[in-house]
Amino acid sequence: MTARLIVNADDFGLSESVNRGIIRAHREGIVTSASLMACGAAFDHAVELARQNPHLGIGVHLTLTQEAPVCEADTVPTLAPDGQRFPREIFDLVRRYRAGQLDANEISSELGEQVQRVVDTGLRITHFDGHQHVHVLPDVLAIVRELGVRHGIDAVRCPAEPMRLGSPFRMVQLWALRRFCELSDWSGWQRPDSFVGFLSGGKLDVGAALRSLPAAGTTELMCHPGEADPESEYARWGYAWQRELDGLTNPAHRELLASRGIELVDFTALKRR
Repeated sequence: MTARLIVNADDFGLSESVNRGIIRAHREGIVTSASLMACGAAFDHAVELARQNPHLGIGVHLTLTQEAPVCEADTVPTLAPDGQRFPREIFDLVRRYRAGQLDANEISSELGEQVQRVVDTGLRITHFDGHQHVHVLPDVLAIVRELGVRHGIDAVRCPAEPMRLGSPFRMVQLWALRRFCELSDWSGWQRPDSFVGFLSGGKLDVGAALRSLPAAGTTELMCHPGEADPESEYARWGYAWQRELDGLTNPAHRELLASRGIELVDFTALKRR
């Protein structure tokens, strides 16, 4: 089996600085795919850039945290408990999910509107994934599957990264993420053979990630490139957007992949294996 790599940039549409970084990482580097946030403040800017770069695979970055819903907030009150935005952190959403405080019909309506907004752009949609991986919650993934059938989208991220050493906090998060992946029903989905990028999310060492890739199968590498923007409201995340951009555009990293015989692809390659 040959080795293939999907390099997917998350948060396309979050801000114009992130959008510009993603496009640079695609044009000048190894990014092959990006996940578009329907509720991102810079959604329209991202769509225009995507149209100018038709070889960039486009996924839907399903979102139920941090941002404002696409639906009117008062129509999805269990998803936007403050009447304006989704819960700020995934922990709050998961707590409400486990307590049965999220309405399934509201989730279906909101995610359906997010997908429709991306579909309406006319862009080629290659896959689904989730902001803070919200799509792996079992009940949410079942809704996403219905949306996939409706729109003919059958590829999805499965972020079950192998356990390895990292920060204790991030390792606990990874353990929980893997557990939700185990509980979810992935039947009917096309998905990569492996996933990398959660443990170092927002602070990816591109070279180290590429050197540790499996020698066979299709791997998804999640990344977060962007232009430095210290004034951004998202600076509080502590993401190293510019450092990831620099790593993804480093010519030595493309040469490393070539030397290992690893082919760069997007999610549409899953249909060809």
